[in-house]
Amino acid sequence: MVVNLDTITHDSLMRDPYPTYERLRNDAPVAYLAQLDQWWITRWDDCATVGRLTGTDALLGGHIIDREFFGGPSVLTMDGPKHEELRVGIDHTLRPRGVREFTDDIGRQVTLEFLEKIKPLGRADLVTDLFEHISVRVVGNRLGLHDVPESTLVEWFHALSGGLTNLDSSEDLSGRARRSLTEIDDYMRAKIGQLAATADESLISHMIHGGVPEGQAPRTFDDVMPSIRVIILGGFQEPGNAVSNAFLGLFENPEQLDLLRGDPDTYSSLAIHESLRWIAPIGVVARLTAEEIEVAGVTIPTGAQVGLIVASANRDEQRYAHPDRFDLNREKQSHATFGYGDHHCSGHFLAKSLGEIVVEETITRLPGLRADPNRTPDVGGYLFRGTKSLPAVWDV
Repeated sequence: MVVNLDTITHDSLMRDPYPTYERLRNDAPVAYLAQLDQWWITRWDDCATVGRLTGTDALLGGHIIDREFFGGPSVLTMDGPKHEELRVGIDHTLRPRGVREFTDDIGRQVTLEFLEKIKPLGRADLVTDLFEHISVRVVGNRLGLHDVPESTLVEWFHALSGGLTNLDSSEDLSGRARRSLTEIDDYMRAKIGQLAATADESLISHMIHGGVPEGQAPRTFDDVMPSIRVIILGGFQEPGNAVSNAFLGLFENPEQLDLLRGDPDTYSSLAIHESLRWIAPIGVVARLTAEEIEVAGVTIPTGAQVGLIVASANRDEQRYAHPDRFDLNREKQSHATFGYGDHHCSGHFLAKSLGEIVVEETITRLPGLRADPNRTPDVGGYLFRGTKSLPAVWDV
């Protein structure tokens, strides 16, 4: 079935894609969006079925725009041995035990530092004044970017996000993305050269050296830079967006905010899990068909761009009761936010582990935390969706 974007507009998706996703799940669960030149798959079962094909002869990772924007084959678009070897390096520093030790130490320390800065103020925008800074600082430290100020890391993330989702071809967004890409490359070229000569325990160092076949030289700038750009965009945003969206849901449901306040140990992890289901920070997982596939009785041709709409799958009525509701006491089920198969997000445990700590410490350290009654939140996006602004007040 062909769905014309004259009726599904970019603006409506950016404002709130969920009514469109519901319509597609009901009327056209496997649909070709002509103006995007992309097939969208919106139901849980169908997304999971196609997701399991990733890395096979039938389905390849990524979208052609990913390759163009990030500058070559990356962890998103690679398949086969090259992808497996690179994932060895990436995954080494993101294993659960190491991540937990890192977040319990560095993650909690950074969180408390930023909370202490804003605590005397009694009001702040939790996203721009707190969660974004914690997220990029902690993830940046894990990458090995200790010497890059968090304000610069925030700008890199926003610039790349705006450039990749710039469907209206805004020159302002394109120019901002180009400037940041140049700045990132200039910094990383020197950094990668240093780490190629002298390895350390950072994620970037393991990307250069980890999983390299015996007898081969370390990976070069060109080998790892596209994947580093991917990590800067996706990795920087996931923990911050997960926490921001959690508190958006909690502020909209004060009785659930009270549950968290009364028992942070229990409800912090539940809040992050439900947040990641309720609003997936990255709502679309892109794939490319290497051969013709059939999904729910619909044939998708060879060479087609496919979008697995994980944000829609996470609200499929056939899987979740009252899926549009943010509910800490929901029966715990897996969600599709971190993707499928060989391309399942390496940083999922870091995002969840850091997110739980930030939720716990924020509700504990800011007494009487609640939504600012005089200002409204700002939520937007569909490829990357999140709470952009979340004004709050608390007791001083």
